[in-house]
Amino acid sequence: MSSERASGNHTRKLALTGVLSAIVVLALVLESIAPTGRLGFYVLAAFVLSVILLECGIRFAWAGYIVTSLAGFIAVPEKLNILPYIAFFGIYTLVKYHIESLRKMWLEILLKLAAFNLFLWPAWSMAKAFLPESLTKGWGVPVAGAVLQILFLLYDYLFTLWIRFYFEKIAPKVKRG
Repeated sequence: MSSERASGNHTRKLALTGVLSAIVVLALVLESIAPTGRLGFYVLAAFVLSVILLECGIRFAWAGYIVTSLAGFIAVPEKLNILPYIAFFGIYTLVKYHIESLRKMWLEILLKLAAFNLFLWPAWSMAKAFLPESLTKGWGVPVAGAVLQILFLLYDYLFTLWIRFYFEKIAPKVKRG
């Protein structure tokens, strides 16, 4: 009987990962066609990926990330639009989990900022090729960098609030169903 229960639990996790992955891909497609609020679709995709992590575990979350990245690359008409999800929003969901498992606040903040800057560096390197030189030199660059660090920490805090909200308000209702 416990083997059947384990098999059923694995099947439930697999099905849930599939359904939630489809929602992530839908969010990524909507991001590519929405006229405004596009950043919100990346955040939504990351939050939905986090539900896979919270409900099914880290292995299913990694699988969900890989599947949504590949499916998103196929489904999203403008291929460059999938890069923010692949290079930051999706992967950060998983990186955040691993970092927060350390349970040392100062180290978590340091590692999260390091991870963000590892994601930011290639994005900045690519963006410089398209920006006028006046925007890539001078005092504006470090100011923009500092602002981005603050915005990232705000995003991470909001992500933490989402996880808390999910555990307190949504998960208990999902478990009953």
